[in-house]
Amino acid sequence: MAQNRITLKDVAEHAGYSLRTVKKVFNNHSEGVSEKARAKILESAEALDYKFNFIASALAKNNKIRIAIVYNFTSKYYFPEVDKGFQTCADELRDFGVSIEFHRINSSEVKAQQKVLDSLLTREDITGIILQPISAHGLNANIQGLVDAGKVVATFGADAPASKRLFYIGPEAYKSGRIASQILANYIGKSGKVFIINQASEHMQTVERKRGFKDRILGTYPHIDVYEINTPSNKSMYYDLVKSIVLNEDVKGFFCTDADVYIAGNVLKELNRQDIVVVGYDFSEETYNLMKEGYIKVILMQEPERQGYLSLKTLCEHILNVKEPKQEKIYTQISIVTSECLD
Repeated sequence: MAQNRITLKDVAEHAGYSLRTVKKVFNNHSEGVSEKARAKILESAEALDYKFNFIASALAKNNKIRIAIVYNFTSKYYFPEVDKGFQTCADELRDFGVSIEFHRINSSEVKAQQKVLDSLLTREDITGIILQPISAHGLNANIQGLVDAGKVVATFGADAPASKRLFYIGPEAYKSGRIASQILANYIGKSGKVFIINQASEHMQTVERKRGFKDRILGTYPHIDVYEINTPSNKSMYYDLVKSIVLNEDVKGFFCTDADVYIAGNVLKELNRQDIVVVGYDFSEETYNLMKEGYIKVILMQEPERQGYLSLKTLCEHILNVKEPKQEKIYTQISIVTSECLD
């Protein structure tokens, strides 16, 4: 994600005018601002590629836009990176009346997310909701209710494709599953027993990653046997299950469909099994160390910080009637990090 994003303060410093004068220009308040100053400020904004001058009209109307961000906090990685993106964008938009609030649900239950969405239904101060649905289909009625109440809903990281959400921003899950299968197959010599490890079985990313993985294996690698394990959200039970597979099965590899891939890596470290290939998602200091030690072979990166940033930016553009999403599904990039490429 790009660093040092341009703010109104940067524009003021570049133009050589006070922040107050710059705000007047973007508020369309001409009193006390010369044409020369206005031209110079707009010239500086263009030179710096200032991204949010399109929201100036909202300021003149004293718009207050509060966005609720809702997700089930199911992994200690990924979500903190997403939050950075949301917060960076919110900081840039604060001058334009935009604020955010987080609803982090410490549960993997669909009902817990439904309860939060229901609580937002009658909140007059909430303009929009950015949601990572824990279920691809189980929240459609809740999203419909929010839309009927005049709120705009978008999804990030995982989708509810049959719902009335405005857009989805995140990785192309099916494609990433196919990529993972190709990588894992090449590492294990295109034969042997592999296990797919899932946690949130209704989560769109889990469903589509698994589907992509299995489709490519079944269509391309006839000598690989695929088994699927659904684990509870309890991390110690996840650990014990993976350990049991390693101790009792002739397993060649694991495909972990979420950011908890580090758990499988820690199992292999305890058992000193660098021969088993682990492929999963989301980079962190813990996964980095496990990769350096040879217990995780490949991580698929999915730009979590960009997911947060772009979701909030795109939703605010729509709310302010400035720009509609170019498409219903906006995919972030998938990058491959292997243990061999680490310093």
